[in-house]
Amino acid sequence: MDHVDIELPRVFVADRQLIVCQGIGSLVSQIPEVELAEFATDRKGLARLLGQSDGKTILILGVRLSDGDLSQTLGMVRKDYPDVMVVVVAEDTEFAFIRTAIKSGANSVCMMSQILTSLPKILGKLVEGHSIVPTDILRRLTSENAEVLSRREHEILTLLVDGLTNFQISARLGLSENTVKYYLKAIYQKLDVNSRGGAIAKYVAGNY
Repeated sequence: MDHVDIELPRVFVADRQLIVCQGIGSLVSQIPEVELAEFATDRKGLARLLGQSDGKTILILGVRLSDGDLSQTLGMVRKDYPDVMVVVVAEDTEFAFIRTAIKSGANSVCMMSQILTSLPKILGKLVEGHSIVPTDILRRLTSENAEVLSRREHEILTLLVDGLTNFQISARLGLSENTVKYYLKAIYQKLDVNSRGGAIAKYVAGNY
């Protein structure tokens, strides 16, 4: 049992306001798949904590630290600690930072208004090694750059990201399963991938 405890991913929380770190930390401490680690309010403190962390590490990051904004902090983390998985937390009014987070290599994003329901799911996926972005955020991110895919293909890909099976997608859209498979094949070809996971990853990153 002790051996399992040692291997729990450690979760650090960084935000310019310590009270925000503490609030997020109290939520993290209730999630059994992870172990709450320490808080940081500036990049120097964050670098020190990440440098001392062994094993799987997850960082929950606010859009600003006391000495830098999101893009600066993410740049530092990606350069010096590439194995750290990063979740960016932002207010609904700070959506531009979400776009920056995805482009700068964040593994996931979470809106503060949905943190109670979204964060446990996100951390669970990251523990399994999967990046995840909630579907409503994906829709906002990709609404203006989906020219490559047809409207129907975009619709099917969105449901794919939601985790629906081919059968569920066919039922939702009133299509046959074979038609859904045909559309998925076309989507994979357009995105130059050969799996559902590959298509979702491209969709998340906006690389299409």
